[in-house]
Amino acid sequence: MEYTLSLALFDFVPVILSGIGLLFLAQMISRLDATSGKIAYLAGVFIVLGGLSKAVWKTTYVVSDTDIAWMNNLLFIFLAPGFTLLSWAIWSGQQKLAGKEIPKHVWLRPLAIIALFGIGAISAAIAQPEERYWFFILLTLTTFANLAVAALLIIQSRNQGLSLAVGLYLFNIVAVFMLSGMARIPEQTAALQWIEESINAFSQG
Repeated sequence: MEYTLSLALFDFVPVILSGIGLLFLAQMISRLDATSGKIAYLAGVFIVLGGLSKAVWKTTYVVSDTDIAWMNNLLFIFLAPGFTLLSWAIWSGQQKLAGKEIPKHVWLRPLAIIALFGIGAISAAIAQPEERYWFFILLTLTTFANLAVAALLIIQSRNQGLSLAVGLYLFNIVAVFMLSGMARIPEQTAALQWIEESINAFSQG
């Protein structure tokens, strides 16, 4: 792994941008439905913690040459449930906005999905600890949940006639696929990391 201090510090940029965006989004959802708003806030905490753990790990690695593996692994351990909860919170908010009923215990369904993938990831980590199958399981959930978030926001933006927002969310979908593919590359060089972080920062901005 090849990292520089500038790359490590730049890793905090998309975390800050996404944190601000998630805060505004959770506030909007809260105005529509209090329970869904709480889910959105919790989702935001998970997503920010995931990005923050990766940024702190990278900075620690550069400064002290210490690889704290568990901190690096927290990225998708937090992102997977975070985006799953967020997609459900957005859907619930949209249902409320349309005057439709939402499930009474709205949090049970996303929790079931998180539990299913979580059990799969834990089982894979125990059965084959030397492999990264657990990582790919969580990456898959993160990718699909992120796509669901983008799709729901595109639908909402189009309904409100926000063409620019639609274009930005479409770019976000492209970025999700690009970042997902790059995350699967075993050799994470500095150049590849710069490309990943630039795409991530632009999509979050």
